[in-house]
Amino acid sequence: MSEKHLAAGDSIPPTKDGVVRLYSMRFCPYAQTCRLVMAAKGIEHEIVNCNLRDKPKWLFQKNPKGEIPVLEHDGKIVLESLAVNDYLDQVTPGKRTLNHKDPYQKRKDQIILDLFTSQVRDYASKVFRSLGDSKEDVESLLAGLDKLELELKKRGTTFFGGLKPAMLDYNMWPWFERLNWLEHNGKLIVFADRFPILKIYVDNMLLDEAVKNVLTPSSTVLKFCQARATGQIQYDFDD
Repeated sequence: MSEKHLAAGDSIPPTKDGVVRLYSMRFCPYAQTCRLVMAAKGIEHEIVNCNLRDKPKWLFQKNPKGEIPVLEHDGKIVLESLAVNDYLDQVTPGKRTLNHKDPYQKRKDQIILDLFTSQVRDYASKVFRSLGDSKEDVESLLAGLDKLELELKKRGTTFFGGLKPAMLDYNMWPWFERLNWLEHNGKLIVFADRFPILKIYVDNMLLDEAVKNVLTPSSTVLKFCQARATGQIQYDFDD
C-alpha cells in the first residue's frame, strides 16, 4: 500500500500477479466504499493512493478522466465505485457474499440506494464540506434521512442488510461516517435528536470489523478539513 499519495512525476508501483489493486485517495468516500467491501470480504489487495490535485500521468492511463476509484485485477480495469464493488462481490468469493441472492430483496436494496443517492448523499457531501453551515442543504439532508429512518424501521433489522452489514450498508456508510464526525465534533447535531433508529445503526456500524479497519482517525479528518478550508488541500498526514 502506498501510504503517500503519489503525484505527477512519481512512478507507478509494479503490480503483483493475482493481487487486486485499488487506485484510491484516503479521504474519498467513493473509494472508501471499495476499501470497505474488500475488508468485509477479506480480499487480499493493495492500495495506491493518488494526489488528485497533482495527478500522476499514469492515472489517466487507467481512467481517461483521471478519477478514482479504479480497480485493477488480472489485467482488467473497472471504473466507478458501484461497479467496482459489484465486480468484487461476483469475481472474488472472499469470506461472504455482500449482495442479496434473492432478486426481490436485491431490487429493494437498489431502490433504497437510489433514494440515498438522490436525496442524501450529495447533500451530506455539501454539509460535510461546509462543516454544517449550509442550512438549506442541512434541511434537504434531514428530509432524506427521514426516509431512511422509516425504511430501517420497516425492515426491523440491525442493518439495512439484515443481521450483518451488506453491500447496501457499505455503499452508504462513508457519508454516515462523515455526518457522525460532524456530530461528534459539535459541528451539527444529526442523529441524536431526530433519528433514534439511525443513531443506533451508526453505533452498530462503528463496531463492524470492516468499518474499524478502514476508519480514518477523527484528528486526521480534522486536519484534512482545515487544510481544505484554506484552499491548500493536503492528503498526507501523520495519524
